[in-house]
Amino acid sequence: MESRIEFVVQVLVGGRGDLRRMVRHLAEDWPEEPALDIIHVIAVAAGNLDCILAGEELKRATGEAWRMAGLVGVDLAMMRRLGLPHDTGADLLAYWKVHDRFFLD
Repeated sequence: MESRIEFVVQVLVGGRGDLRRMVRHLAEDWPEEPALDIIHVIAVAAGNLDCILAGEELKRATGEAWRMAGLVGVDLAMMRRLGLPHDTGADLLAYWKVHDRFFLD
């Protein structure tokens, strides 16, 4: 879990790209981990950065990170409602490929 949190912190602080890609990376690189962990690691990283660092660009990045975590939660809720597997990162990737390509494109 620590390596995933560190990855998210590096993306947010470094401004290294699209946060949708960051979410996809979390699902692809840890496909057997619980899908809810994606929300957790983003929330922990964004929350910690909100508390310790300042700056307009970083505030925008952490705000966008919170939005990404919320969107993953919405996808997981929809997967559950549709009766689809919704336990792992691999389940999220399968859902995204068929139902919602937001994190893939």
